[in-house]
Amino acid sequence: EALNQLSVWGVAADGIDVAINVSARNLSDPAFAERLLRILGDSRVDPHRLTVEITETALLVDPDAARDSLQAMHEAGIAVSIDDFGQGQTSLAYLASLPIDELKIDRAFVARVCTDPMHDAIVRSVIQLGHGLGLRVVAEGIEDEPTIERLTDLGADVGQGYFIARPMQAGAFGAWRSERERAGLRVG
Repeated sequence: EALNQLSVWGVAADGIDVAINVSARNLSDPAFAERLLRILGDSRVDPHRLTVEITETALLVDPDAARDSLQAMHEAGIAVSIDDFGQGQTSLAYLASLPIDELKIDRAFVARVCTDPMHDAIVRSVIQLGHGLGLRVVAEGIEDEPTIERLTDLGADVGQGYFIARPMQAGAFGAWRSERERAGLRVG
């Protein structure tokens, strides 16, 4: 669906990437990466425009199979993101050994970054860790302006949440994007 939508948008989606959630079951399936790459090829979408999001817990179900799948996707140019980072039990050594491009800080920490010094310290540390590993860091669950301002100050690369946009139908995205760009805001 995501790749088909990018194809439908065509040039209008220039600069826009899509992310898909991948389950533990998918990651442990040795044929999953091959199927995804075939679908990607059929869609004629540049692999660099696709990100697969996996949770820390999905990595732990079958670590060897997960690493193999992620490596195949990464080598093909697909970005790999660890979703809800901070909620699982991934060791830092395991994290450093994975072919990943992005960490998404779980909304549980982001939501209280302005009101709880411990959450602020955690978010700041995850951003520093991610950047130290050469990763893009996404803050999930941004619900208000003070939160986005604090995350900007802390150096988060990308924000996601209802303050930025609520979920919308694909057909409404073009108008929303145009409106944001006319206001001088970066989308994508």
